[in-house]
Amino acid sequence: MTEMMTRSIRCVLIGALALGALAGVANAQEGDEAAQHIQNVLLTFHLVQADGFTDEDPEISDVVSELREIFNFKGYRLLSTSVFNVGLIPNSSGSRATGEGLQRIYPIGFEKGMTIKADVSSPRSTGALRATVTLTDQVRESFAFGDELPLLETTVTFRDGQRAVLGSGPGNAEGAVLILIVTPRIDP
Repeated sequence: MTEMMTRSIRCVLIGALALGALAGVANAQEGDEAAQHIQNVLLTFHLVQADGFTDEDPEISDVVSELREIFNFKGYRLLSTSVFNVGLIPNSSGSRATGEGLQRIYPIGFEKGMTIKADVSSPRSTGALRATVTLTDQVRESFAFGDELPLLETTVTFRDGQRAVLGSGPGNAEGAVLILIVTPRIDP
């Protein structure tokens, strides 16, 4: 009888160890899948033209007061709103995730299109985003290589929902100035 109990205990222990090992393998696989999880960042860009506009543009009324604190223009109008996702893929260590997005826009009053490009990275533990944003147009082409020259290129660090005025660049021959504003939304 003692021998039978010993065998039963051994079987239970072996079974428990086997199940524990399988659970460990399952946890390791879940951890690997979690490390491969792609995090999406939704970027909303507003391209604003600043010059002598006197009418209020209701689509950007919430940002005009901020713009007036930064720039000294009489008026502002919205030329384009652009929204796109950037999928962030973790690096091999899982400490940082990176991704990029690109979108062609056709602002009001511009015959040729423009391109907004965003290279985004995020340290996985901070919740902060770092993005290098480039705004280019086809009118300002480089004759040597055919590449589009940037109207605006800047790097900014921000958090989820934090609006950032990225700067200004020349708009057209009449001297209008373009201002690019971005707001990120992180999809965990």
